Amino acid sequence: MKAKVLLLVNVKGLGNAKSIVSVSRGYALNYLVPKGYAKLVDEKSFESAKGLEKNVENKKEESAKREKEILESKVLTFKTKVGDGEKLFGSITSSDIADKIKKVFNIDIDKKKIKLEVPIKKAEVYFVTVKLHKEIQAQIEVHVEKE
Repeated sequence: MKAKVLLLVNVKGLGNAKSIVSVSRGYALNYLVPKGYAKLVDEKSFESAKGLEKNVENKKEESAKREKEILESKVLTFKTKVGDGEKLFGSITSSDIADKIKKVFNIDIDKKKIKLEVPIKKAEVYFVTVKLHKEIQAQIEVHVEKE
């Protein structure tokens, strides 16, 4: 038998805080509720919790739209050592791009959300896709220049 619970904190593999999930009744009553990770949702509180969940989702979407405007308004520039034929010593990874975004724009982005169409191994201009929300993606212009 399943029980609906409102998560009070982020639970890995289950969901984020303030979201409603369906779990087995035993898992809810023996683990989530006693630890303070969730609370059971009845019919009355289900409607108000659903509204709260939508409100949180709307805030995340608005935040993603703002971040998209910020990211697309500027260019990320990497200065690195290059060899013959403008080839880099090494490459620029999605982790490097995430770190640079944090440093320049003060926006935390998971490196898994950054999609490189081609590996960045030459000193030239690249366009990188960053997934900010379910349907919101930003195109970032990345310039790689020689040091």
